Amino acid sequence: MEKYDLQFNQSAGRDFGIIMYDYPEIEQAKHNYNTYSIPGRDGELVSSDDHLSNITVKCTFSILSKRLIPKMREIKRWLSGTGRLKFTDTADVFYEVLKVEHDSIERELRNYGKFSVIFTCYPYEFTIEGQYPRKPEELRHNGYDECMPLYEIRGDGQCVLAVNGKNMEATVYGNLVIDSRLMLAYMTGNVLMNTSVTGKYEDLWLPHGDCSISITDGFDLKITPRWGWKA
Repeated sequence: MEKYDLQFNQSAGRDFGIIMYDYPEIEQAKHNYNTYSIPGRDGELVSSDDHLSNITVKCTFSILSKRLIPKMREIKRWLSGTGRLKFTDTADVFYEVLKVEHDSIERELRNYGKFSVIFTCYPYEFTIEGQYPRKPEELRHNGYDECMPLYEIRGDGQCVLAVNGKNMEATVYGNLVIDSRLMLAYMTGNVLMNTSVTGKYEDLWLPHGDCSISITDGFDLKITPRWGWKA
């Protein structure tokens, strides 16, 4: 039976000789609520702005090495920065890591110790399947939670991108990428083109359920849906 393990970017824990001490502790995202009272009325009213806080994933490892301290330096260099975090029991999904924090190593024997790592992640569990470009006719239904796709348009001139009856107008010079999550439009080479689009990026998000996506004739459209679930 394969040992439970994690993968961060392109490397796994087994590559560094570490073993996960237990399953990760995942602190779920919190909704942002505002509470306010009205004079003369009992109780308080609560409203939500629909935004979620980041989540944290805490992993505890054990390590056995004759070169314990040098090995820890290698591991800290690996477990740093940003990237994708996956676990062996859910290899078809990943978390997007925003930052990594390390606890001090608890050295129980000369060559053995335990340590913990806390990953701060975007509050969404992404599917691997949703990271590939697709044609509009392949996205007639979103079986996941609301997602924020990446739209890639090829062509020249003005076009209209229609998503579920809402439009975004764009001027395209060969190619244009519209990132509805980052709310950016750019050309190849990361040349910003925000002034080339008119409309709301939120209108390009895909809710759970049936979807309708189209573009002006003469333009080619590919969509990376970024499917997944809110954490």
